Amino acid sequence: MRADMFKVVVERPRWGAGHAPSPKLKRTPDPNIQYIGLKRHAYIAAPYSKSLNENLAPLVRFLRSRRGRPWDSVFSEICATLDTGSTIKMHVRSHIEDYVLTRISVGRRGEWMHEGEVLGREDRWRRRRAFFVDPRDGILKDIKGLAQCLPAANCGGKGGAL
Repeated sequence: MRADMFKVVVERPRWGAGHAPSPKLKRTPDPNIQYIGLKRHAYIAAPYSKSLNENLAPLVRFLRSRRGRPWDSVFSEICATLDTGSTIKMHVRSHIEDYVLTRISVGRRGEWMHEGEVLGREDRWRRRRAFFVDPRDGILKDIKGLAQCLPAANCGGKGGAL
């Protein structure tokens, strides 16, 4: 992993910075308003607000290059570069779970579960994740192969937290 991965991922200008006109102009739809707060002005004048702009493509490319390797070694490589001493590095580490489905557990009936939900049903576990960690061998794999890896217990309607 690149030593400057946290800079590559986070350092990008915010978007939405210049969309609300100056509040000193007081251009409001109602001419009788004498005072308007800054938050209300921004809400009325801007079609959308400021937001952070993160370039997470380098992190995804790194994860893609490590497919087929044990997740423990991939994650330890990430932790070696992105230590917990910096808020920015911790923020980048928090995005790992947005792309990797980790903590897959095996339920009582042999079904694979994530956060109490049985995998295989179209639910929130599929957000934008591109990879998963196979609970049988701990290997990082593409999410496209998850359906083929799921045991027969995941195809039934039972399973999950009771």
